[in-house]
Amino acid sequence: MQARSLFPLSLILLIFSFAGCSTSQNQLTLQVQNPASIDRENEMVEVVWNDIRQKLSLTANQSVVVTDSLGEQIPYQLVTNGSDSVQTLLFPVTLAAGQTASFQVSAGVPEPVQPMVYGRLVPERKDDFAWENNRTAFRVYGPALKATGEISNGMDFWAKRTDSLIIDKWYRNDLSGVASYHEDHGEGLDFYKVGRTLGLGMTAPVDHDTLCLGENFVTAEILDHGPLRITFKLTYAPYMAGAHQVTETRIISLDAYSLFNKVTHIFETDTTELTVATGIVMPEENPEENAANTTFGDHTGIIAYKNPTDEVNGTIFTAAIHPGGFESIQVLVGHFAGLNTITSGEPYLTYVGGGWSKAGFNSFEEWIQFVKSEKEKIDQPFIITIN
Repeated sequence: MQARSLFPLSLILLIFSFAGCSTSQNQLTLQVQNPASIDRENEMVEVVWNDIRQKLSLTANQSVVVTDSLGEQIPYQLVTNGSDSVQTLLFPVTLAAGQTASFQVSAGVPEPVQPMVYGRLVPERKDDFAWENNRTAFRVYGPALKATGEISNGMDFWAKRTDSLIIDKWYRNDLSGVASYHEDHGEGLDFYKVGRTLGLGMTAPVDHDTLCLGENFVTAEILDHGPLRITFKLTYAPYMAGAHQVTETRIISLDAYSLFNKVTHIFETDTTELTVATGIVMPEENPEENAANTTFGDHTGIIAYKNPTDEVNGTIFTAAIHPGGFESIQVLVGHFAGLNTITSGEPYLTYVGGGWSKAGFNSFEEWIQFVKSEKEKIDQPFIITIN
C-alpha cells in the first residue's frame, strides 16, 4: 500500500498501443499531452518501468536513453520507492497548455545526470533530516534534538535563492562558526519558526478541537536518492489522540524544480475513522485576529498563509494542497488548518511547500495564483501514450 501511494497523480491515465503482446522493438515513443489550461515547465512524467522493459525486451542490467524530438538526451531517474526493483521511469517535461510532445526511449548508455535533489540525516546537528532540490529546502527534527528537550514534529522551511544544493555547505559553515544559516549570505537562510507546532503543512489527529501532536521522528530511511527525486520515510513513536493511541508514518517526496513536497501520512489507531488537520503555523507576532489578511482557503483543497514580513529578510509564503478538498478550513490552536475525516491505516496525501519574496514572489496574491496553478496540475495530470 505504501509503495503504491508514492506514485504521482500524473500516472492517472496511461494508454498503451501494442501491435502484439509478444512484439519487441528497438525504440518506443512516449506521447505526453498537457490537458490543463496552464503551461507546465520541468514537471515530472512517470511511466511504469515494466511496460518499458517488456516493450524493449531489456535484459536485467540494460539501461535506456530518453530523447526529445530533436534527438537530445533528457535526464531521467529509475524510481524504486524503496523496493528491490525499479518501479517507474521519471523525467522532466515542459509543455504549453494543451500541447502534446513525443519522446523516444531506447536501449543505450545515458549521459551522466547532475543531481538536482539531495537529502540526508544530519547527526552532527542533533539528527536533523534535511532535504532540498534546486529551488527549495526543508528539514524535520530527530531523536538527538528531542533528548535536549526540544520537541517538534513540524516541517521547517529554508528560504533559498540559488540553484545549487546547499545543505552540506550551510551546516558545515554554521557548525564551524564560519557563517550562520540564520543569516542570508547570498543564497538564502533559515528564518522560518516552527517550535512545538506542525510548522509548514504537516498533518495531525484532532480530538475535540485539540491538535494532537507527535514528537520528533524515531527513524528515517531514504527510499530514493535522486538525481531527480528524493523520497524518504519517517516513523514516529506512538502518541495519544484523546483516548486513542496513534502510530504515524510519513513518506515525503521532493522532485527537482518543484516548490512542493508530496507527503503521505499514515495514521493507525484502534478506531475506524479519525479527524485530521493539515496545518500551517501562525506565529504569535501575526495573531489569529489578522487571519483575514494573511490566509487563503479554498475547500476544493488549498490553504495558504502569509508569514509576518521580516524587514531584512522579506516574507515567506506557505501552502498545503489536498487533492480531494477539505471538509472544513479554520484557525485551530495557532494553525491555519484544513480538516478531513480519514480511515485508520489508509494513506492521506497532501502537497506542501513555500515561496519567498526574494525568490520570485512579490506578493501574497502572486503566491495564491501560483498555488492555484499547482492544484490545477494535480487535478489534470499529463496524459501519457506508449507506442
